[in-house]
Amino acid sequence: MKSGKLKKYYRNGKECYLDPFRKKLIYVTPEETVRQNVLSYLTNELNIPEYMIEVEQILSHYNIKSKKRADIVIHCQDNGGEIIPIAVVECKAPDVYLDDRARDQLIEYCDMTGADYGMLTNGISKVCMKYDCDNEYYVFIDSLPSYDKMLSGKYTVFDIGELPPRIPFDEMESYLCKEFASYEPDYYGEDISKLTPMKLAVPTFNFLECLLDTRVKLPCSDYGMFKVIEDYGIRMMTYGNSSGGKFYGPYRSFLVKTGDNTEFYSIAVSTYWKGDDEANIKTCISVAHDDEKNSHHALQLVVDDNLAVAGNKVSFYHHGRIAVGKMGSGRIADLRSFVEKRCPELISGNRFYLGSLINDRLWRLDDPEVIKLIVNLITYAMIRDEYRDFVKSSQSRNK
Repeated sequence: MKSGKLKKYYRNGKECYLDPFRKKLIYVTPEETVRQNVLSYLTNELNIPEYMIEVEQILSHYNIKSKKRADIVIHCQDNGGEIIPIAVVECKAPDVYLDDRARDQLIEYCDMTGADYGMLTNGISKVCMKYDCDNEYYVFIDSLPSYDKMLSGKYTVFDIGELPPRIPFDEMESYLCKEFASYEPDYYGEDISKLTPMKLAVPTFNFLECLLDTRVKLPCSDYGMFKVIEDYGIRMMTYGNSSGGKFYGPYRSFLVKTGDNTEFYSIAVSTYWKGDDEANIKTCISVAHDDEKNSHHALQLVVDDNLAVAGNKVSFYHHGRIAVGKMGSGRIADLRSFVEKRCPELISGNRFYLGSLINDRLWRLDDPEVIKLIVNLITYAMIRDEYRDFVKSSQSRNK
């Protein structure tokens, strides 16, 4: 989908586009630029009639009890002559990741309107889908078809291909060395920081590859504080932390039941730095939590500060520092009390111990010691959130 040169106008000293569909001037924003380019693509490339396109359509127009708006709705005429939605297009600004939440929003709008086709784009990349009536789910497709093909229900399924083989264990260090050497001076990669010592980078890369290998599943079982209902595989997600940072990338997600609640806990490896200190980028293992209130990093374990390597034994610790939203830092001693009551085996001297692995082979999610590490990471993340809730409720009572 090519970006064209859009004509601009000025109103009150600000740049505007003259939207041919809404018949009014619209202030220029990154998202609006994407939307205008998409509209041009739909009419000029996919041959969709302009009169079948509605922009910023209120969903209540379709007798839906919702105040939400769809960016673009494409219509068609059914056999009875009624004008109905056939596709929904959602546009995001170029700096917005097309993660699973954005995809869920598109699916929600398609479900609500009854549209068979959907496209999500930020002007750089796109995700397209088609509802499979026979199997009652959405399939990913190569692209949004031309209008006549949409009317005929045609599409081409997106082929993701086979998972590539994992990097052999004895080639991991040389592979990382090549990757680090190819980075630009101000670029540190999305997963492993080139500033992370190689003795820590190699086992962390082994762990990352283990998480990304969906051919192997974490066993569904009762693990004490929670029960794994399903290893959900990889989700492309964006999570925030207490300092306002955002972390986008592939997370290995697990659908778990704890008490009466069913929730997602997800684990990822990414680079990490504080503030604007890009000269001190480190590698981080994060555990994210989705609940009905918010989605956030419950745990960020900085590899450079918390992994210990002795020979080929790699031990995963955490210093215990914890942020409690806008309230600042919590007390490590208080967190320790919570952990001692809920899972005392995680206490190791002044640190919290999460497990050890022998780095002499490719790790797999069904290895007993890897399972133990995953379980401890999620358990520790859960207890940390329990402590956060306790501090917040205590603060509320004292007001």
